Amino acid sequence: MRVDRQTGELVVSVTSEEETVRLGKAIASAVGPGDVLALVGPLGAGKTRLSRAIAEALGVDPGAIASPTFVLIHEYEGRLPVYHFDAYRLDHPDAFDALGPGDYFGRSGICLVEWADTVADRLPDDSWWLRIDPTGLESRRILLRAPAPAIGRIAESLEVGGPDSDPD
Repeated sequence: MRVDRQTGELVVSVTSEEETVRLGKAIASAVGPGDVLALVGPLGAGKTRLSRAIAEALGVDPGAIASPTFVLIHEYEGRLPVYHFDAYRLDHPDAFDALGPGDYFGRSGICLVEWADTVADRLPDDSWWLRIDPTGLESRRILLRAPAPAIGRIAESLEVGGPDSDPD
């Protein structure tokens, strides 16, 4: 895993599912009630896998977690409630509004919004943005934009997270 900390953002390169899970745990350790995480990337980039890793790290039963593509929103109980949205099948941002996301934003849980770029103007201004781009069969580049204190906690967690971390 390679971690590159910059002002207001973090670039993490992962080369395995295990590293994706480790990133999810680091993100889960930094989120708090009311945080909205906007996940963006092409089909098959790993948005749902990263969402699952974050939710599992928050204590959600792994067997309960599914892609919300057909249901559009799943609610999970964990250390923090997790509200998992998917905007992929929505033909217009107004359809996202019809789901009632405003009822979830700012609540006691966190919101994970996949395909967030299609509803970007409907998300809170302080949303975290995670851009996932495949760079190979198992590898991904994740650009994370979040508040500076969260970036610092995530980076520190990854940099001291074990022998496979590469702080350079």
